[in-house]
Amino acid sequence: MKLKNLTIAIAMASLAATSFAAQAEDGTSFYGSVRIGINNTDNGVTSTTQFQNWYSRMGFKAETEVADGLKGFGHYEFSVDTDSADNSNGALGTRKAYVGLKGGFGRVRIGQDYHTFYNTVIAPMDIAWDAGGMGSSFLGTYTGRTGEALTYDTTVGQVGLGATMYQGDDTYNDGYEIGASFDAGPVKVGVGYKDADFSGAAADTSKAYGVALGGKVGPAEYGFAYTDRDNTGNSIDLHLGYAGAYLAYGQADLDAGNKPTSIALGYTLPIGKKTSAWFEAQQTDDDLGTKTSEVTKLKAALKYDF
Repeated sequence: MKLKNLTIAIAMASLAATSFAAQAEDGTSFYGSVRIGINNTDNGVTSTTQFQNWYSRMGFKAETEVADGLKGFGHYEFSVDTDSADNSNGALGTRKAYVGLKGGFGRVRIGQDYHTFYNTVIAPMDIAWDAGGMGSSFLGTYTGRTGEALTYDTTVGQVGLGATMYQGDDTYNDGYEIGASFDAGPVKVGVGYKDADFSGAAADTSKAYGVALGGKVGPAEYGFAYTDRDNTGNSIDLHLGYAGAYLAYGQADLDAGNKPTSIALGYTLPIGKKTSAWFEAQQTDDDLGTKTSEVTKLKAALKYDF
């Protein structure tokens, strides 16, 4: 019986190895990142400390040639729970799920991903581990991964162009985004515009635009973004980094009268080829003058990529 079980185990291992080898030849790759650490939050009234998951994930992506100069591609990426107590809504959540075609004309994809406004305006300054893009988050112009969208992007020399259409999206309902960027090596400039029916928001707050600047010079990196949303306010975000250390600052000037702010200092420590540690101290102030307006967070995590 033991010999039979051993034979079955060897056969299954061989099939798995053959499958992964075939996937590699077909352009399919599997990856993941486990990120677990600690978070202390103090709002002036209460203070809590807990171990937690910091955006652990895994994914599959592939591309194959379907015709001369034309490739099909697909990408799944899932957020992964690291505590079984969090599994009541499933151990996995969807981060990315899209399919598309690309070639000399550019790239077309449909599904959940970062789209045009994020890529041209938000991404250049959204570098900090956790506290990036807080100004645009306060304003509501931070555009993360969104699902029911069709995006086209291409490059012409140093110029990048993109457009996104939303149809029945859970966050933006119907709408569109357009953007352009100019890449000059250490300096990349981006501009973007969006007109979307924000769920639960007034129709006259649907339009937003932004400009961004970012790049790298040796071990230094920087990013800046300004966004404006109709009848809501405007925001600025700044990221300055050097050799793993960084400063992230964000502020929104809201038409409601308050100016929420966030400032964070962080550091990423490389430990090995696939292992690193991350530390961040952040203070936010919603500028509402309450006992819990100012919140301080101390965060740390150990990350392993595969």
